[in-house]
Amino acid sequence: MEIEKTRETSWKIQLKNKNESIELTSVEISGEVRIIKLTLLKNSESIIVEMAKEEFFNFLSLITAFKDVVIGEDQIILTESLISSEIEAQNQVVEEDNDYLEFQAKPTEENVGNNESEELNPEEWDPW
Repeated sequence: MEIEKTRETSWKIQLKNKNESIELTSVEISGEVRIIKLTLLKNSESIIVEMAKEEFFNFLSLITAFKDVVIGEDQIILTESLISSEIEAQNQVVEEDNDYLEFQAKPTEENVGNNESEELNPEEWDPW
């Protein structure tokens, strides 16, 4: 005989209007999410929608698609401007770093000679 443990996780999201809120609840039975509830509350009235995990993922993809339609180009332009400003900031940091650091592009003969002497001999470490 196995005891099924049930765990509920709820988030209550308060909207601007004090008497309106959205409540999201996940019901987990024996470690697996089985039911997701979406509750809309207004005054003393409520609407509860229960979904299986797969139905919730379908609902979530619809909400995401709707968000993409509503936000549209504004979000893309905002994202592009943020990315370009980040790239400019990185370039500025790189230019400042170049004032202080010098990198050796080509190895000298002296460095190459040191690397060869530090190589491992397979006969020394091969257990077979």
